[in-house]
Amino acid sequence: MNVKKVGSPSSESLSKKERRRREFEKEKANAPSHMRAAYDELEKKSRNREKYDKQGVFFDELSKDHLHHQTYEQRLAKAAQLNGCGFKEAKPFKKPFSSREHHGTDNHIGWCDGQIVGIRRAPFWGGFCFLWFILCVYVLFFSVVNVVFFWEFSYAYLIPVSILGPMAVHKVWEWGAWIDKIEFNRHTGLVRMPFSFLRRRFYVPIEDIELCEGPVVQAARGGGEMATGSLVLTKYPKRYWFRPTITVFGGMEQEHWASIVRFMDISQPIHRNIHKTIEDHFRDNKNAMGTGPFPESMKKYLDAEDKQINRFEVW
Repeated sequence: MNVKKVGSPSSESLSKKERRRREFEKEKANAPSHMRAAYDELEKKSRNREKYDKQGVFFDELSKDHLHHQTYEQRLAKAAQLNGCGFKEAKPFKKPFSSREHHGTDNHIGWCDGQIVGIRRAPFWGGFCFLWFILCVYVLFFSVVNVVFFWEFSYAYLIPVSILGPMAVHKVWEWGAWIDKIEFNRHTGLVRMPFSFLRRRFYVPIEDIELCEGPVVQAARGGGEMATGSLVLTKYPKRYWFRPTITVFGGMEQEHWASIVRFMDISQPIHRNIHKTIEDHFRDNKNAMGTGPFPESMKKYLDAEDKQINRFEVW
């Protein structure tokens, strides 16, 4: 593969580097114990950055052939082909949509492997697992009451069963969590919507999805707050009578949505705030949906030994 130099490290005097290093060590020494790991991670990244500079790979631009390079019209046609039907325009939505422009500093977007971002909708599979968990708690309470207060030991076998039940529920939830995830694929420019009781998965371009923010729900007794929001389609497959609206689990704020829109924009590299979650998925060898290994197209951006991104820009 042909590579191209896109820059070189900025020149700094040794005295300036030494001063910055001492300031960092002083901050690390005065940091509370729970922050030491974060400083160690920054120190490790700094050492690795110097190593990648010396290896001559940090400022090398890699091929972008894995990206879609298609217009909106081409991707809309591709989505229609994958869905097996065309699209129809949705009626105007009653509430205003949130801005797609990013104005803040936080670009964290959740599960991300560099190719895909996965976010959870309001529980479907998770709701089923939660009901199963509640049933286990009820069975445990019922069996303990019968043994302790009524000396009825015929239900005693339910105690270990109901204790092991939540662990089984957690494993089942992990296995089927992908069912509740919305897939934002940067390499195709398409979004794949999750299953529902009456609807199978379908594809739609990112341009045809908007965020409608709802009210912020305040927890009782000052316990915190939670944003609410839904993803609204401006176009949807013709086979559906009604416009699908996807409620996001835990809600979504404007900056979170704008960060996802920025991630899907292949005219700019992936923001540095997202690098850590890419490295975590690489370390675990899992994709963002939890359905397979880390994508091969993204491995060239990471060092196999350090498990860290070794490029200046990740496209």
